[in-house]
Amino acid sequence: MNPYFYLKQVIGDYWNCDLDEKTINSSDFFLKAAKDAVKISKTSIIKYVGHKFDPHGYTLLMVLADSSLTLHTWPEEKFITVEIFSCSERSEPEKGLNFLQKLFNPRKYEIKHIKRDI
Repeated sequence: MNPYFYLKQVIGDYWNCDLDEKTINSSDFFLKAAKDAVKISKTSIIKYVGHKFDPHGYTLLMVLADSSLTLHTWPEEKFITVEIFSCSERSEPEKGLNFLQKLFNPRKYEIKHIKRDI
């Protein structure tokens, strides 16, 4: 086994988020939230692109030093999903998703760890 080969995929699903209409439709809010989550996850952003959908919804894709982050919103359902994929043992994506859980204040949430290996 290659000691430099390490994969960690963590997904946070957040239902019935307690965010007002302006906030849950704000691409700036989600960009800042994702940037903060990346920092808390102990990695860094290389590049990102976001797209705001009409009439609502936002998708953000980030290339990270250790892999990637994706964020998708469904404001009409007050649902948000975030996935952080990492190929570094030093990163802590769970901490970033826990930060987002507190920020989004959902009535229900689930953090899923997906085992990835060769």
